Amino acid sequence: MVYGTVLAVVTLAGIEGLAGFYAPPWPARALRSIPPINVDTTMKSLAGKPWLGRPFNSWGMNDRERSLAKPAGVTFRSIFVGDSMVEFTLNPQSLPAAVEQRADEAGAKGFEAVNLGISGTNPRSYFFRLRDVALEMSPDALLVFFFSGNDFMPANEAYNSNLLPPLVDESPGGSILGRVMPRTNWLLVNRLRLSEFLRGNRPIPGEFDKLFAIAHGPDSERVPGVARHLRTYYYPDVSEQQLTEIFSRGGGRFWQAFDARLHGEEFLAGWLLNLMVLAELRQDEQVKIRTAEDAEKQIVPGDISATVSWLQAMEDVAREHHVPLRVFLVPAASVAPDFVQFWKPWPRYYSWYVYSDVRHQLLVSALRNTAVSFIDLRPDFLGVPGAYRMTDAHWTEQGVALASSRVYRELAGIMAH
Repeated sequence: MVYGTVLAVVTLAGIEGLAGFYAPPWPARALRSIPPINVDTTMKSLAGKPWLGRPFNSWGMNDRERSLAKPAGVTFRSIFVGDSMVEFTLNPQSLPAAVEQRADEAGAKGFEAVNLGISGTNPRSYFFRLRDVALEMSPDALLVFFFSGNDFMPANEAYNSNLLPPLVDESPGGSILGRVMPRTNWLLVNRLRLSEFLRGNRPIPGEFDKLFAIAHGPDSERVPGVARHLRTYYYPDVSEQQLTEIFSRGGGRFWQAFDARLHGEEFLAGWLLNLMVLAELRQDEQVKIRTAEDAEKQIVPGDISATVSWLQAMEDVAREHHVPLRVFLVPAASVAPDFVQFWKPWPRYYSWYVYSDVRHQLLVSALRNTAVSFIDLRPDFLGVPGAYRMTDAHWTEQGVALASSRVYRELAGIMAH
């Protein structure tokens, strides 16, 4: 019995030791399971946009190098947690970088805004990122950005809804193996493609360049090119005629989003084409939503309460450490009139945005009955054109500027106390 126990311990220790040759050091391995790929700005499609080649730091974040200990001279350290709305690399500045600039312009010395935004993650990941990494960095304020477009948690995935945590998980602090063998946990998630981001993306070699060539090719070849691409890689059983009809709508408006320009250029993506076609093929009730009243009939109340449970858990752990937390609720792009106009020819695809906006407002109502300190950004963005990109629905530079001003005002209030 003793021998077997010792053998098991030695074996597991050996496995963990070997995994250490592949897993990055902490906190990088606690932040993301798939190291980011720095963009090659020598590509023709990215020429003239040097910020796209800005390297990620050693933690895998879209930020300059940071330290775990608060640097000498830093008097106020704020840490930003969220998904691609925080990490976003296609603008010259991320949201945290823009807030740092606001602080500098306001004469706030020793101000730091650390970017812990990771694309393709949700509030469960935010909680463990905040608890296991952000709170280890001596923060003076924690900021969580909840995006109503894709951050709601399913009703069956509320905080503490499971008796046992999963064996392996993208957030090591949320798994059994991650607590005792964190390097092995990271390696398994990495090799088995268990990250949330990778589960939602089909790997197609060279797809970015192929679609860029189509979007910037002759007008007469764009729709046929997209139809061929979709039939080859996504929908071999959908007729070319049906695909042609979908992407011929709007009198060419769709293609204007991809016009070459220095700032705000958008890029044709496979996931977007896939979702547009999928919306036309699906027969469920969600794609039939056209109004807020339609959306209300499809709401699952458990999704709202499950989401609130994770936001409340973040509030609780921040209070335990006596660190102020602010949750910023980021509305979906349907609050922008130009976005609404752009997607009118594709109402089945746009239905998700109507649904997301209603869920956003229900979440606001639910949070008012909790102790969570939150800021609803919907009033700041409602009716403002030019704040969102048309295809990937992220903030434009104008949107980042608007958000950073609001965020800095909130931080300035915290610093004043």
